[in-house]
Amino acid sequence: TIHKSLGINDYHFDCFMGDLNRAMMGAGHPESLIDEVLVALEPVRADVLGHSRDAMDGVVMKDGQCLLDRFGGDQNVEAVVENMFDRCVEDPRVRFHFERAKAKQRQIRRKFCNYLTGCFGGQVSYDLADLRPAHYNGNITDYHFDAMVDLFKTSASHMGVEQGGMYDALILLNRSRADITTGCAVRMELAKKKNQLEGADQLFQRLGGLEGMMAIMDRQFECIERDKRLNMFFEGTKMQAIKRSVTDYLIMTLGGPSDYIGRPLAEAHAVLQITDYHFDCFMQDLQRAMRDVGSDGETVDEATVVLELIRKKVLQVHYGK
Repeated sequence: TIHKSLGINDYHFDCFMGDLNRAMMGAGHPESLIDEVLVALEPVRADVLGHSRDAMDGVVMKDGQCLLDRFGGDQNVEAVVENMFDRCVEDPRVRFHFERAKAKQRQIRRKFCNYLTGCFGGQVSYDLADLRPAHYNGNITDYHFDAMVDLFKTSASHMGVEQGGMYDALILLNRSRADITTGCAVRMELAKKKNQLEGADQLFQRLGGLEGMMAIMDRQFECIERDKRLNMFFEGTKMQAIKRSVTDYLIMTLGGPSDYIGRPLAEAHAVLQITDYHFDCFMQDLQRAMRDVGSDGETVDEATVVLELIRKKVLQVHYGK
């Protein structure tokens, strides 16, 4: 009850845990001990946030019938998940997160089926404690989560799930939002605050200054040349001019001195069929390039936060369609 009036949510709890993690690291404690402490504290989350099982139970059971039955049973859950995942690998909003080897895709689909079956009142074979760690290091935002919910709703409707069952299923799905998105949200918020407090130029210097940025961009374009998802946008005789323009813009955006004189991003990308998927692929290659030349994870996160702000400019025409 001590936390009831404070309005604490999962985000605040995760920030506290993140600060505790860094404090223990700063005190020189081994990672194994830190992990044990964090795991030991995780069970108090529900008490701090005041989560109640009663509300969930009211959604799962109605008129003596569990949600799994109202949803159409195990087979319909599997059918909806298969249909949804087929849509995910085609939808540019989330495609990036679902392009995996076939064996990995089957594993993810099976785990999602098990998760839904347990949440809907059927056999529990997925440990809910695994949900947050499984997604914590992924760059999954509310935008991606909302797209997934939209695809789930479309697939459930396509498979004939009745409206009441679908509505309750969406309520339960949305309860998992914090578990899936908080890792990205916490890392990005910490990086954002550090940039605000220390200034963008500190980030540029930690990336190695001009020499470091040139090394990053050399590695970035090596990745792009081999990346079949992107290289079609960077082919031709103007490749070096494109590289120079991209490099100048990123140096400017990341806090360094730049002579960028190119067109506005929206105009430069207007004629290209670029989607969120392509932007995510570009960012993945850039993150890999930064790590390859020696940038630490914290610096990569900070750079990602800054560069994420240009997404809407690059995709302005796409979003307007």
